[in-house]
Amino acid sequence: MKNARSIAWMLLGTALVAGAHIALDVKEGGAGLLRRATLSSVADGAVALRVKHGDLPWTELSCVSGEWMMTEPFSASADKIAVMRLLDALAFVPVVDSMSNVELERLGGRREDFGLRQPRVTVVAVGPGGTEEFSFGAATPAGDCVYVEVAGDGFVYIVGTNVFDAVDMKADDLRSRSLFTVGADEIGAFDVRKASGSFMRFTKDGEKWRMTEPHDSPASSAKVRKFLETVLDARAASFVWPVGASNETETASVSLLAGYGLDPESSVTVTFKGADGADRLLSLGKEAETGYVYALAHNGGAVVTVASSFKDIVLDGIDGFLDTRLFPYDAAAVTSVSLADGDEQYLLAKDAEGQWRLDAPVVAPADQEEASQMVSRILALHHSAADASGIAIAVSTNSNPLRVSREAVLDGHRLEDLRSKTIASLEASQIRRIVSTAPGSKPVSIVYDSDRRAWNVESSPDGGVADSAAVDALLEAISPLTAERVVTLKVGPDGLGRYGLDTSAAHVVAVDLVREGSVRRNILVGGKAPGGRYATFGSADAVFILGDDVVKRLTARLVGE
Repeated sequence: MKNARSIAWMLLGTALVAGAHIALDVKEGGAGLLRRATLSSVADGAVALRVKHGDLPWTELSCVSGEWMMTEPFSASADKIAVMRLLDALAFVPVVDSMSNVELERLGGRREDFGLRQPRVTVVAVGPGGTEEFSFGAATPAGDCVYVEVAGDGFVYIVGTNVFDAVDMKADDLRSRSLFTVGADEIGAFDVRKASGSFMRFTKDGEKWRMTEPHDSPASSAKVRKFLETVLDARAASFVWPVGASNETETASVSLLAGYGLDPESSVTVTFKGADGADRLLSLGKEAETGYVYALAHNGGAVVTVASSFKDIVLDGIDGFLDTRLFPYDAAAVTSVSLADGDEQYLLAKDAEGQWRLDAPVVAPADQEEASQMVSRILALHHSAADASGIAIAVSTNSNPLRVSREAVLDGHRLEDLRSKTIASLEASQIRRIVSTAPGSKPVSIVYDSDRRAWNVESSPDGGVADSAAVDALLEAISPLTAERVVTLKVGPDGLGRYGLDTSAAHVVAVDLVREGSVRRNILVGGKAPGGRYATFGSADAVFILGDDVVKRLTARLVGE
């Protein structure tokens, strides 16, 4: 750590080093004394620190197990970054220049000429190597440096103003402004008690949050997490008590707290229960000034001011934390969704791999994107979307379907869109025969000769040879066969005629697979539709629209002259 910080500070001080006297023996009257390259040799490993700013009381800090705590003029957590910045400035920033006592006498200089009789800031650092005291006096005439004296050293040093800025710290400057030292993930429960006496408790169950008091209700995990992250990241805007005054009590009196609206009868108190078993309290009181309120923080150890938005967040209460959705579930936990629209019942179910399938009104693959979007829309519904004449929806274990607005659920989509647009996926290597029959024409049959790796004409009213380009185009179109749109999920034999899909009007492409005992697959291409032609596949009972390019490949002549 020392090397890393040393490099950083050396870079900042490079421009100042040119005039430094480093480790030079004093030749006249100062034998045995060494000029310092940096001010301190103990600050890097310091375990205690004292800072006096002018006539103010001493600020004292100590380091225990790596944590800095303020012990005087009051007990408080210290701002570790501010403390380390101060110590690093003493230990690593190069001295710009120095003058020995002999040199000062020769020049007729006195300590008061450099502001060192009544220093602006005095710092005492205690480390394993001993104790050092530093007195910071006036600025140099150019204003870019400051005079410093190290007790018992026999020199007056000149350092850059960056060193003085780092040590020019009052108690509040060295005091931690963070109200909490835990993160949202470390909180397993929290209570909110209002001045009215109302009490709420929220408890974490796995990754979910629930309100357990005054009644049991699901809470919005997203809202609770945002609340925790916001409040636990709170910082004090200013310190009100203690401030080090001689007449201050060690603990906040009832009258003191009442003056800030922080007594139990007036304040709003949040108690965070950590995984370590410790409770951490924050009470919020009266308005301090515009945009700020008083707060009792550090488990009653300090009165500070914080942004009033923190109190607003807490006062949101039930409305802010409760999950007001009609279906208060996390998407990852939803395993099925039922939608009843009139006489039609649609059922989406999720398999073990997390993929959606359609179990009703037909069993078919689901369009994963459409299904996920549908579930997301349903889980986002609030009470305003309720509609007695709408679609009846049940989610996972919810046994009581709720009716909601068609517009809110569908949002421009159709329930038919839940079915995958992939009609079939027939691998070319698994196909041994293709029979193409145009309306009013005799069938053309071609078979695959695996030995010669070529397609041969099995039967054709006009003879000829297989058109390899046309066959390849057809095979590509059905691997997989994808529709532009799903028209309807179920249609009976009597209804195929209105789509031009009865056997007398449709172009039929029959496919036989290599596998013994496999059933012939029939692709029927029917009448014209917007953007293509109607089609169905085998016993799918669904009607699709195929794009013009796919239709062209399916209905092309497979035999040439």
